[in-house]
Amino acid sequence: MVAQRMKGLSLFELLATLAILAALVSLATPSFSRMLAEQRLRYVGTELRLSLSSARSEAVKRNEGVALLRREAEWSGGWCLEPSTEASCTARPIQQFKLPAERVVLSAENITAGTAVQFNAWGRVTDCPKFTLSTTAAGATCTLCLLVTSDGRVQSHTGDCPSECDTSGEAMTWSGACS
Repeated sequence: MVAQRMKGLSLFELLATLAILAALVSLATPSFSRMLAEQRLRYVGTELRLSLSSARSEAVKRNEGVALLRREAEWSGGWCLEPSTEASCTARPIQQFKLPAERVVLSAENITAGTAVQFNAWGRVTDCPKFTLSTTAAGATCTLCLLVTSDGRVQSHTGDCPSECDTSGEAMTWSGACS
């Protein structure tokens, strides 16, 4: 009588495979977390950049002031575009955006009463408004700065916002926001 050989994996082979798989996953997780954090910053940063550019072009098109206003008590609650005669977001804003609940913190400085970025009819702003977006991933803090120059252009910088308002040219960098 010929003995039949059983097909399949032994318990030892299965455990060894699972151990190798767990080691590979633990090595990949931190870099994947950082990539997701940079993507969150890229998404919110791009939306804010587009909203600021839209506010500038709407102001020039309408030949009147347009404001980018925060929707809630903090900028992390989102924003909307309104004619500058409005002090808050109305039922029918020109444009609006609500931040997804993905733990991106948005703070602002050099902004009129802390609630609005005002573009005049020429698409210009005063005081060099600055927005800092930040999130954390795998023990790293990811930070991106968007600032609006006096002529209304939007610049981005990885890390903290520069102390002076740069008017030399538009820099747009996304990679390297996580340190």
